Amino acid sequence: MAVDWSQVRLGIIGGDRRELEVADIMVARGAQVRAVGLPWPDDVSWAANRIEDVAAWASVLLTPVGGTDEFGQVSYTIVNGTQPAPRLTDAVLRRVAPGTILCIGIARPFLREAAQRYGLRLCEFRERDDFAIRNAVPTAEGALQLAMESSPVTIFGSSAVVVGYGRAGSALGDRLHLLGARVTAVARASADRARALSRGLGAAEFADLPTVVETADLVFNTVPAPVITESVLAHTLPEVSIVDLASAPGGVDFVAARRLGRRARLAPGLPGIVAPKSAGRIVADIIETILAEEENRGGLHVP
Repeated sequence: MAVDWSQVRLGIIGGDRRELEVADIMVARGAQVRAVGLPWPDDVSWAANRIEDVAAWASVLLTPVGGTDEFGQVSYTIVNGTQPAPRLTDAVLRRVAPGTILCIGIARPFLREAAQRYGLRLCEFRERDDFAIRNAVPTAEGALQLAMESSPVTIFGSSAVVVGYGRAGSALGDRLHLLGARVTAVARASADRARALSRGLGAAEFADLPTVVETADLVFNTVPAPVITESVLAHTLPEVSIVDLASAPGGVDFVAARRLGRRARLAPGLPGIVAPKSAGRIVADIIETILAEEENRGGLHVP
């Protein structure tokens, strides 16, 4: 069932160039848009100054893929020196009309509780396959870009280790392999290791990580847990390049990496940095899918 965009009031709270693309796409589709905390051009009509106004007006709210911190603050771009950082506090959320759809990459427990308390329809999309599989592509391409910028060797002929072989890890592993790297995927699940082997990659368990990294020119982490510890780093080559793609604080011990003289970079949110137009299109499409699902469940209620 097609979405009637004329009935959609999309409020965007925070973000970067991805959300700018979402705003443009939704306006083109016929939705009404208001946004706060975005680096908008001077000529847009949808710019707002107060998060409270956007929250009270919207029938659909969108926050950045990374969600909020424990205090409700979303990532945002400073538009001017006086605008406060947008925060989804209880005072803001109580102004949102019951039935409003809140689209967020991943919600912290306080936000889930607030959504239930105020009758909001919370839609977490970061782990949905229809979003995450597509979003893994700009993530993988961005990781390759960072690796090429920081490594003294070409990807072709290099030894690369990908820690975690989920959607981002598999997309990255495939591209490294096609570029001529010798790739080893480190995964907990035997099915993931089998999948890596079936695609021409090497495979290892986490217990083997210290040995696996000993000859690696490139190490990529996708696991949001402390897996690249000091003891693992001590086994790496001095000239290794390490790229951590996991959500902050990542899975690399960066203090130990500095102490050992290893080049390590935390790089979450790469889609919004390296390919914001493509990444924004992916977000816009998942919003459309979510709204169509709500329509099919019994009608898209506009508060």
